[in-house]
Amino acid sequence: MSTAVTKPTMPRRPDYLKAGRSITLDTNFFLVRHILSGIIYQYDVSITPEIPSSRCREIFRTWESENKELLRNILPVYDGRSTMYTKERLNIEKDTQQFELKIYKKEDKERRGRPQRFNFQIKKVGEINMDRLHMFLDGKVTTCPEETIMAIDVVLRNKPSLIFTPIGRCFFNRDDHQSAFGGIEFWRGYYQSVRPGNGKIYINMDVAAAAFYEPKSALDVLARAIGRDIERDIRGPLSEHDLKRAERELKGLKFITNHTGGKRRRYKITGLTTVPTDRLKFQVGKSDREDTVSNYFQNRYNIRLNYPFLPCIIADNPKKHIYMPIEVCEIIEGQRYNKKLNDKQTSDMIKFTCQPPNKRADAIRKGIDIISDPLNNEYQEAYEISFDTKMTSVEAHVLPEPRVYYNQRGGEKSIKPNFGKWNLKDKVLARCNEFKSWSVVVFAPQFRLNSGQVLNFIRQLSDICIKEGMQVPQGEPPVLHANPNGNIKNILAQSFEDAHRVYGRPPQLIICVLPDTKAALYNSIKRVSDTELGVPTQCVQSNKVQRPNPMYCANVSLKMNVKLGGINSYLGDQLKFITEKPTIVFGADVTHPPPGGDPNRSSIVSLVGSMDAQCARYHASLRTQQAKLEIIRDIRSMMKELLVAFYKSTGVKPERILFYRDGISEGQFNEALRVEITEIFKAFDDMEPGYRPTLTYVVVQKRHHTKFFPRNKGDADRSGNIPPGTVVDNTITHPVNFDFYLCSHAGIQGTSKASHYYVIYDENNFSSESLQTLTYNMCYLYCRATCSVSIPPPVYYAHLAASRARCYLNGWDDSESDRATVASGSNNDPNPSNNYSLAPVIPHLRQFMYFMVDGKGIAYIRCIHDMASSSTKRKNMEDWKTVESKPDILYCFKLEMRLIHSKACVEGIILRMGIFL
Repeated sequence: MSTAVTKPTMPRRPDYLKAGRSITLDTNFFLVRHILSGIIYQYDVSITPEIPSSRCREIFRTWESENKELLRNILPVYDGRSTMYTKERLNIEKDTQQFELKIYKKEDKERRGRPQRFNFQIKKVGEINMDRLHMFLDGKVTTCPEETIMAIDVVLRNKPSLIFTPIGRCFFNRDDHQSAFGGIEFWRGYYQSVRPGNGKIYINMDVAAAAFYEPKSALDVLARAIGRDIERDIRGPLSEHDLKRAERELKGLKFITNHTGGKRRRYKITGLTTVPTDRLKFQVGKSDREDTVSNYFQNRYNIRLNYPFLPCIIADNPKKHIYMPIEVCEIIEGQRYNKKLNDKQTSDMIKFTCQPPNKRADAIRKGIDIISDPLNNEYQEAYEISFDTKMTSVEAHVLPEPRVYYNQRGGEKSIKPNFGKWNLKDKVLARCNEFKSWSVVVFAPQFRLNSGQVLNFIRQLSDICIKEGMQVPQGEPPVLHANPNGNIKNILAQSFEDAHRVYGRPPQLIICVLPDTKAALYNSIKRVSDTELGVPTQCVQSNKVQRPNPMYCANVSLKMNVKLGGINSYLGDQLKFITEKPTIVFGADVTHPPPGGDPNRSSIVSLVGSMDAQCARYHASLRTQQAKLEIIRDIRSMMKELLVAFYKSTGVKPERILFYRDGISEGQFNEALRVEITEIFKAFDDMEPGYRPTLTYVVVQKRHHTKFFPRNKGDADRSGNIPPGTVVDNTITHPVNFDFYLCSHAGIQGTSKASHYYVIYDENNFSSESLQTLTYNMCYLYCRATCSVSIPPPVYYAHLAASRARCYLNGWDDSESDRATVASGSNNDPNPSNNYSLAPVIPHLRQFMYFMVDGKGIAYIRCIHDMASSSTKRKNMEDWKTVESKPDILYCFKLEMRLIHSKACVEGIILRMGIFL
C-alpha cells in the first residue's frame, strides 16, 4: 500500500526566534504608506511582428503618443513586455482593439525613409481589486494577493524604465561606469521590487551592476576578438579562423555609421562577409553597374579606406545586401554583454561592485530618492502610491557559535570560533587515514621551477601534514616534469607507474603543479584522474610552489586529508537532530548553460547526501535534463541511489530526511511541491512498501536583494557587517509561511548577504530555533575552510559536484571551458543527440567526495570494524531487498552511526574519545 502524499502543503511558521542576543538592524526595505483603493484594469499587449523586448517600450511610447484622445487623462503603465495597467477602463469596443503603427528610425526625423510597420493590439484580461490588498494589510486575510503586488511594482518601475536602461527589475545609466578588460564596461544601477512583509508592503531597493559593450569602433572590437593590434598586426586579409572569431563577437550588436556626417544611420550586425571590402562587389542602385565597396566609398563619399582587405559588416537583413566597411561603424552604447565573464572580467566586476556596508546603504538611499523625486513621480501620484524614504528597522537575534572539535590527541582539542573564524594552530585533524604512496607531476617549465624547488615545497607540505596528524609516505615522491600540451592520460599514467615503482603500491594521490590558472589543463587532469585512472589529484599553482608558506600548505593539507578519506573537524553532539535518529541530509542544485554557450547543452542536476552522523562525508548523484529546466525530473531515482548508499554505509535506514534545495524561486515553490516532493515520496515506496521517513524540504536562496545593516557599531563585526549567526524572521518575512534570513558567515569585503531559507514542507515539526540553529551549526562543517560559510555544506557540495561534471564531457573543447556548462549522469533530454556524452566516474571514486574542490578520490583506508554482531548485521542488511547482502566497503563512520543511533547516552563521548583515536 502506497504511503505517498499526493498533495503536499506548505507549513505555517511555528513561532519566532527568541534565543540568542537581540540586536536592531536597518534593512533596504522601504514601507509603502498608501495604496489606492478600487479597481486597476489589466490589459494584454501583443506586438507583431515579434521584436526584442528592448524595443517594446519604444513601440509602446509611439502608441501612447498617437492615441491621446483614447487615453485622455489616463496614464497607462507598461511592464515592457506584455502587460499594461490603467486606473480607468479604456473606451474600446469589446475591450479589445488593434492599432497600425509606423516606426521610423531615430535618425530619420523628417520621416522620409521607409518605416517599420507593427500591429499593436490591446485586450482587457482582468480587473484587479486593490481592496483585497487592503484586507491583507488590515489583517482580515492572511494571503497576499500577488496580482496587486505585480501592479504596484509595474507602476513604481514605469518612470525609471523610461529614463534609464531597464534590464529585468534593474535600471542603469552610464553616469556611473567603469571600463573593464576585453572591451566591456560596467554600469552601476538599481534593483527595485515590491514585496509583502508581515502585514505590510515594502519596496526592496538595492544597488546593481551589469556589463555592457563599450561604445567604440567596430574595428577595435574585431581586433580584440582576434587578439591583434590594429596598427601593427592587421595588415592583410583575415584567416578563416579569425573571421569566425570576429563574427562570433560582433554578431547581434547594433551600430551607427560615421561616414555621412550628421546623418548617422543605425543598423544591426548579422554577419561578416567572407570577401574583403576591395573585392566585394554589389549592384549600384537600380542600374546594372557593379562596383566594389571600397571604390564606391571612394567615389561617393571621398573616403579612402585604410583597411580595404578586411571584411564588410552585413547589416540588418542579409537579403537586403547592405554592406558597411568595418572602419566606418561604431558600436552603440547601452548594449548588454550577455556572455559569461572571464576570470579577469569577473575580478574587475567584484572590485567595481564591492562596497562596505555604510557606502552601500548610502547608495541605496540615493536610489530611493531617485524614484521619490517629484520630477519622476507623476505615475505614483496618479495611482495614489506613497512610501517612506527611510530604511525599515527589524529585530534580529545572533545565535551562539558552535564549538568545533578536532582529534583529542592534539594540543587544542576544540575551539570556539571568533566571528566565524578559527585556525589550525596546535590542532590535529579529526581523522587521518593511511597514506603510503604519492607522486608529483610538474607542468611548469623546468627553467621556472626545478626539481629542487618542487621537493622543497613537498618537504614543507609534509611537515605541515605531520603536525596536523597526517602520516605522509616515507621518502621523497617521484617528480615528473611534463609538457602541459602533451597527452595528459599518458603523463598521469607514467606518474602512476613511478609511484608504484618507488613505493611498491599505486599512488593514493598525485600532486599536479600547474603553470597558470587556465581551465583547460585543470579540466583535462580531472577528467583523466576521475574517469580513467581512478586516483585523486591535488592541483597547486607553480608560483605557490616557488614561494611556499605555511598558511598555503595548511590549506592544501585540508583538501588532501578529505581526498584521502579523512575528516578534518566535527561538531559532536551539536547536531542533535541528526545524531538522535538515523538522518540523512541532502543538498540539491541545478546548474544551467551560461548565456552565449551552446543552446543544446543540458542542465546539470546534482544531488548529494550525507553518509554519517556528523555530516562529514557525502555521496553525489548526477543527471542531465532539458536546458533551463529548474525542477528536477529524475529526483526519484537519484533519491533511491543515495538512500541505498546511506544504507550500505551505515547499516541502518534513515528515519528522518532534511533536504536543502538551492536555486528555485518563490514562483516555483508550488511546482516543487507538486513534482519533486511527490517524486521523493514515490522513491520511499520504491525502496520498500510502507517505508516512510519524515521529510523536511528547505529552499535556500542566495539570489535575492535583501541587505541588513547594523544600526549600532557594537553590533557589527570588524568589517562593519552583521555578525555570523544573525537571524531575521520577522517584519519583512512572510506573514504566515515559515521563512527566515540567516547570515552564517563573517564579512570579508563588501556587504554581507544573508541567505534566505524557505521551508515549503515539514514533517519533522521543527521549531524556528531548532531549524535555524541546526542550519547555522552545519555551516561550520565545510571541509576545505577554517571558517563558517554562507550556506550549508551539502548545498555547496551539490554545486561543486555539478561543476566537476564539466570535466567529464566528451567532445568538449577545453579551450572554451570557461564558457561551458555540461551535464553528468544519465541523459534525460528528449533529444539525446543535442547533448555531449560524459565519461563515467571510476566506480570506487563515487564512494567518496571525488567532486570536492580538486577532486576527491578513494583512499587506501583502514576500516573500523563494526562492533555489532554478525547476526545483527545480517538482519539489518535484509531490511531492504533492493540492497546487496554485503556492503561494498565498511565506511569509517559506520561504528559511529551504530553506536549513536542505538545509545543516545554516548552522543559525543564516542565521537570525542573513541572514533578519532
